[in-house]
Amino acid sequence: MSQMPMPKLSDTMEEGTVLRWLKADGDAVAKGEPLVEIETDKATMTVEAPEDGTLRIIAGEGDTLDVGAPIAEIGDGAAAASAPAEAAAPADAGPAADAGATGVIEMPDAPTQEIEAVREEATGIPTADDGTADSIAAAFTPADVHPGGPPVAASPLARSIAARAGLDLSTVRGTGPGGRIVKSDVEAALGGAAPGEAAPAGQPAPGLGATAPAEPAPASADAPSGAPAPPGALPAAEEWPGGRRTPLTRLQRTIRRRMDEALGIPDFTLERDVNATALAAARADLRVALPEDRRPSVNDFVVRAVAMAARERPDMVSRLEGDDLVVPDAVDVGVAVAVPGGLIVPVVRDAADKGVPDIAAEVRDLAARGRDGALRPDELEGSVISVTNLGMFGVDRFHAVVNPGEAAILAVGRAEPRPVAVDGQVVVRDVMTLCLSVDHRIAYGAEAATFLGRVAELLEHPAALLV
Repeated sequence: MSQMPMPKLSDTMEEGTVLRWLKADGDAVAKGEPLVEIETDKATMTVEAPEDGTLRIIAGEGDTLDVGAPIAEIGDGAAAASAPAEAAAPADAGPAADAGATGVIEMPDAPTQEIEAVREEATGIPTADDGTADSIAAAFTPADVHPGGPPVAASPLARSIAARAGLDLSTVRGTGPGGRIVKSDVEAALGGAAPGEAAPAGQPAPGLGATAPAEPAPASADAPSGAPAPPGALPAAEEWPGGRRTPLTRLQRTIRRRMDEALGIPDFTLERDVNATALAAARADLRVALPEDRRPSVNDFVVRAVAMAARERPDMVSRLEGDDLVVPDAVDVGVAVAVPGGLIVPVVRDAADKGVPDIAAEVRDLAARGRDGALRPDELEGSVISVTNLGMFGVDRFHAVVNPGEAAILAVGRAEPRPVAVDGQVVVRDVMTLCLSVDHRIAYGAEAATFLGRVAELLEHPAALLV
């Protein structure tokens, strides 16, 4: 059998997390067939089978491994069937040989319905529990060993969810074959409901925003001595003075690392108010003339204006490589997009050469796939300048942090009616504030001010952005 390593899916990827196997252990797979979903520091990618053969899973769902570490083996069926006896469980398990999520098991003779019962979670299709599948369940799923307590039988997915939430499986009652803990049991425990019951109304579904402590909850002060706290229960404040702890997600760890890098950038910020009255009118006209998926937002106009100004001033989007400044061949603009638990910056390629409606459609597609975790790594790399907009949240102005590897970032506030002086008269105009943060090693005050002035000019005369 040949090993399948954790693939390197982006230039910055150092480790990956197995999110979901699309094939079960022991399945026959074909070269090019979708095999496993891997979460990287930037996106979730579907990895295909590198060859034909029988799959032997090494890394379970939820496991995080370095690039190059084996996650599976693929070989012919004969090799898989002759897996060494060492992969089995200890002798006291009897016929229930424990090969975990990584082994190939000699399954005892049993009716088909018994085998299907223990595969309930792998298939996602509930099956009736006839009470005779205990040994098969133990063979299919290893037991979790808890210090000072008996082994706890749980499915790989149930163990993965519990580990992420910091839930002690010994406090969970299993409803699967032979008392095995399955996914629904863990979700019920995290949601505070009895196994098989729905979580209380208004409470987020476990794994979808629900937060649990990273360690098993201590016993309640009102509980008898030695009695464990209810699964998923929060301890009293005096018993946990540090507060609730939630591990950072991979995306949040990446953002933290990037912001640590950004602290080393000596930047400065310029601000400028822009008369957005004509921009609002042009946008209203386009919203009438264009289909919904191509109707531009204010931000789409800003992206085009930044790209056009950058093409005229390539020094504003150069990058440092040692003692050299490298001028890019194209103006690729990053657009900050909020996603659950963090922020991503997908890239609009050659934005200066695209019309505003084209940019609108592309940004809408990138944002939607970004929130679904379906962007390719190359769609998140290579930007030379970024645009971030908090105007839709009622923010008037803010200073953004320059992304490492870029020369500048433009922060956009909301456009709102303000009194302004025009020809000695006070009139009301739609005004928005632009804040340009610049890497001072690449550009200086005068260059940055000229660049920002050109962006403002283009936005105040939006017809120039539509040609």
